[in-house]
Amino acid sequence: MQAIQLQWIDYTILIAYVAFVIGIGWTLARYMKTSSDFLTSARSIPTWVTGLAFISANLGALELVGMAASGAKYGIATAHFYWVGAIPAMIFLAVFMMPFTSKCVLMSACVR
Repeated sequence: MQAIQLQWIDYTILIAYVAFVIGIGWTLARYMKTSSDFLTSARSIPTWVTGLAFISANLGALELVGMAASGAKYGIATAHFYWVGAIPAMIFLAVFMMPFTSKCVLMSACVR
């Protein structure tokens, strides 16, 4: 099996991406005073959206890094590992995040 070698364009893309993400964090740091502000966007979005974003970020990393590597090495036979992570995350969101905002979602009663 031939080893993959990174070229200058690969490193350029990685450096640009890291600089972009750090730039966003540095720019928005003045608006976030506490970790609670960061997690809930200063309470400007509902809890269930925050939970969904958190789970999506974790599943996104799992899919892009883990599933791509696993699929490249072992083939499609590893696709079931996605569901091992995705289904518990969906259940977590439904059981622990949705009950807190069910009135807001179902009756549109959360107007500030």
